[in-house]
Amino acid sequence: MSNGNLSNDRQAVTFQYSKHGPKLSGAFLRSFPAGATIFEPDNDSSRILFIKSGWVISSKNLSNGTRIVTEFALGGDMLSSVSAALAQESVQAVSPVTGYEFVGQLTGKGSDVSSQLSLIIIIEMMKRQARMAERLANIGRRDALERTGHLLLELATRSGVSTRPGFDGFECPLKQSDIGDAVGLSTVHINRVLKDMRLNGLVSFRNGIVEFLNRRKLEELIEFDASYLAGHMG
Repeated sequence: MSNGNLSNDRQAVTFQYSKHGPKLSGAFLRSFPAGATIFEPDNDSSRILFIKSGWVISSKNLSNGTRIVTEFALGGDMLSSVSAALAQESVQAVSPVTGYEFVGQLTGKGSDVSSQLSLIIIIEMMKRQARMAERLANIGRRDALERTGHLLLELATRSGVSTRPGFDGFECPLKQSDIGDAVGLSTVHINRVLKDMRLNGLVSFRNGIVEFLNRRKLEELIEFDASYLAGHMG
């Protein structure tokens, strides 16, 4: 059960799905403080949340006490309680999160959602599948520096263009251990990798700020191809 709050008036609202996308009605505005659980693995309700702002982590806790971060969700992404339950994922807010929530029978016979919303749900699941396929390749076939650099470049693309003149980077509320858990590296190892990347003039991650010191060199070094993120650009 989530511990976020419904909007004070509890009235359904209408919002625009994307910059050039359709408007969707019938959602409730939700807010979650940093650290709040949005979906739990044993959640039996059917809910969809479109993130308006904030950062979210989906993760799996293993029996040996370790954690695997399976996904980061940012503004514009969609979360599904059914998907989280099937994957046995815990979904938590890393920063304060606001979003638009749909509740009810969202899939299958007797679904309460419109055909337009159903199509958008399918599109969002396809976008996540593309990210997960790249994450699998990242962990399975790239070394520690390549894994880390690839993930930081992905997050930069998804977080949007910086509004700070002369600054190439983004604000990042993640801890180094979150990055490590997403790329399969221990906290000690990810700390060493990030230090090496900074000393080599590639990227710096300090005090919640990721700054690319030489983005082009990093992209060429790890052969970063952002085409799998086409749905996140523009």
